[in-house]
Amino acid sequence: MDRTNSRIAQVYGYSVCFITVIMILISIKSVVDAVIDLSDPIRAEAGGYGRTGRSLSSFELYKLDSRRDPRAPMPVGAAPAKSAESDTLSDADLRRLYEAEREQATDNVRFRAIRSLVGSGLLIVVSLILFVVHWRWLRERDTLPASTV
Repeated sequence: MDRTNSRIAQVYGYSVCFITVIMILISIKSVVDAVIDLSDPIRAEAGGYGRTGRSLSSFELYKLDSRRDPRAPMPVGAAPAKSAESDTLSDADLRRLYEAEREQATDNVRFRAIRSLVGSGLLIVVSLILFVVHWRWLRERDTLPASTV
């Protein structure tokens, strides 16, 4: 009976150690992804495209996409355009919309990346603690005489 209990304890200890190593590896990948997202948040945001589907990587591309898109953005408080000539926004209005959308996309990516960094970091710390505790426990069990195990 003692031998069976000893084997069960050993299987449990090594299983916990194995699972914690896997969790650490998965968390490291999440940390790397979050760091890369923080380094270039515009590209991390859906490949550089904002909520409206227009490119946020540069103002020129945003402007080109806006001119092609019949649902071009309108400044806040502006009345809907009635003629085809008044359908386009001035460059200054379009620049303000671009900056606002770019800032919002950047803030969203930063928030998600920081949340991922914190969560993955905590998971790494908890996994390391579990691993060290169980590994030491297994090493101590191995050094005990067979009659006391």
